[in-house]
Amino acid sequence: MKNYAKNLVIAAALTGAACPVLADYQQGLTAYRGGDYATAMRQFSADAAKGSAPAQNDLGVMYEKGQGVPVNYEQAFNWYKKAADQGFAPAQTSLGYLYSEGLGVGRDYAQAMVWNRKAADQNFAQAMNNIGALYENGQGVPIDLTLAADWYRKAADLNSASAQTNLGFLYARGRGVAKDDAMAVSLYRKAAAQDFPLALNNLGFMTAEGRGTRQDFAAAAELYRKAAALKSGRAQMNLAKLYEEGKGVAQSNARALSILEESAKDGYKPAMRRLSQVYAKGELGQKVDLEKSRQWELKGL
Repeated sequence: MKNYAKNLVIAAALTGAACPVLADYQQGLTAYRGGDYATAMRQFSADAAKGSAPAQNDLGVMYEKGQGVPVNYEQAFNWYKKAADQGFAPAQTSLGYLYSEGLGVGRDYAQAMVWNRKAADQNFAQAMNNIGALYENGQGVPIDLTLAADWYRKAADLNSASAQTNLGFLYARGRGVAKDDAMAVSLYRKAAAQDFPLALNNLGFMTAEGRGTRQDFAAAAELYRKAAALKSGRAQMNLAKLYEEGKGVAQSNARALSILEESAKDGYKPAMRRLSQVYAKGELGQKVDLEKSRQWELKGL
């Protein structure tokens, strides 16, 4: 089962910045947390017009995520840039993310590195994680797994769940560091304690395989279940496999099929491709249905 994965680059979330802000911003933050995006947008806009970097950043977040407004990466980029130019680390990191993904701006890994470096110089963990990802993938820089591990470690030491997961992945594979399953498990556990879906999935995999920890399919199923509840498609696939094989759970083709269908409904393409296989071969108690198989195959492209 090849079920490891990495969370490489993550867009910034709303800041709730711990720096002096205006009353409009505080009201906007309260509204945002309550799901009142229209009020949040109005209050952030008022504060952003006065030059508040946190408010400018959070307008960028709302445009990036389509909260209260249609998704608009160009607007997100513009607002992040205003805040980033003021030295606001979360915005610098998000700007780096947009450059790395080519969202709202032409893809430019060199610029992604520049902006993540600016934020990393302020000890911003997410930027450190993203620099590690750029080195791991050779994006804008030559591949350097040792440097990737170093940057992930810096961010992991600041309790970044994504960095803990990425560093754990390197230890599990022996990439840029000596292979060490116990260290991988330790790092995954730290991230899993923060309910990070990818870490929960990867810890489930290590537990199912008995790598770096005692093999325990029931515990693996529980970890996959937690990650699946957080909409991890990979964990849904792994949980479905346990139900199919009756490992750690009572064997149930119906439950396996239901989980795969839920994952596919959430847009996870490997689940769509697995459903195509199920109907092509008549697996999980289903009759061969080539038309259904074809439909899932097309959806999974």
